[in-house]
Amino acid sequence: MADLKLGEMTSKVVEDLLVSQNLDLIVPLGACEQHGPHLPLSTDQIIAENLAERVANAVGEILIAPSIPVGVSGHHLSFSGTSTISSENYVLHLIDIISAYLQHGFRTVYLVTGHAGNCTSMNLIKERFEEGQVVSFDDWPIQRSLIHDVAVTQLDLNPEIVGTHAGHFETSIILLLRPDLVHEDAYEAGFVGPADQASSKLMSGGMHALSSIGVIGDPHGATAEAGELYLEALTN
Repeated sequence: MADLKLGEMTSKVVEDLLVSQNLDLIVPLGACEQHGPHLPLSTDQIIAENLAERVANAVGEILIAPSIPVGVSGHHLSFSGTSTISSENYVLHLIDIISAYLQHGFRTVYLVTGHAGNCTSMNLIKERFEEGQVVSFDDWPIQRSLIHDVAVTQLDLNPEIVGTHAGHFETSIILLLRPDLVHEDAYEAGFVGPADQASSKLMSGGMHALSSIGVIGDPHGATAEAGELYLEALTN
């Protein structure tokens, strides 16, 4: 199917598709949160939507639902523009949305996220449905290891420079997908250190306690070509 976006179809078109074939649905989960002085608040949404499109085009028999633009981002609230939803409300919100999609006849709902902070909630959501109804890609440590493997084996970069939030990794992806939204003149290194140490401090004290500019890693040297390598690794 040339048009995979559920939100751009009429109800009748969706009804006919569900009658004529088995269809899955992929739901991109983003966030509205700061990404340092150089990337947009919608960075995670942009990444999640692109991952969903790549997966849908690769596997077939799947549509892409409208993305959920706000996620669990309480640890970024000290930075202007960030919005958040509690994990409890996020779980209930998505359970209602997914239940409606399943009621209409979608076979399986897949959840993909551009924001690691959504992962714990995603795991709770899939446990509320029967086996096979919801598949959630919520293992952030595995996804992080894929990104860092690309850095080491293909880009000859230290994973601590690549980072996990607004560093080389995410900056490269946005340079590929939305270069018009990247402020290259505002590049600045943030926390550069072990990922486990960053995660622990981030969860206990919030982003500002870890990095006053809201960056984990260093965006300098980011390229669209590296962004493509990162996305390929996450998609495969």
